[in-house]
Amino acid sequence: MPRGYAADTVEDYLTAVPDDQRATLATVRGSLLAAIPDATEGISYQIPIFSYRGKGLLGLSAAQKHCSLHLMSPPLAKALKAEGDLSEGTLSGATLQFPNDAPLSDATVRLIVERRIAEVDAR
Repeated sequence: MPRGYAADTVEDYLTAVPDDQRATLATVRGSLLAAIPDATEGISYQIPIFSYRGKGLLGLSAAQKHCSLHLMSPPLAKALKAEGDLSEGTLSGATLQFPNDAPLSDATVRLIVERRIAEVDAR
């Protein structure tokens, strides 16, 4: 479960997280914004949420010992795990956990974003 930080904006959230996680989360945030067409972002459930076409697509957070990308899709997490498509991080439920000092690559972020967008577009 992500640790909550008092934040009204993503910038507030990034300011509130520990220094060792701030740069990592900022890097992944940049990759998400570059990969999600017309992305919007905000705070929901005390973490940054990135939306596509008004639908929450992915979340990003800092936990005590790692950073997390919340896939917001148990079926996608299950498929990624079964297919062995992820070379970075560790899946825990529908959350991809990664080290505080090792942001996810653009390729991993793009793979996840493309798959989540396909799910949203299929609805």
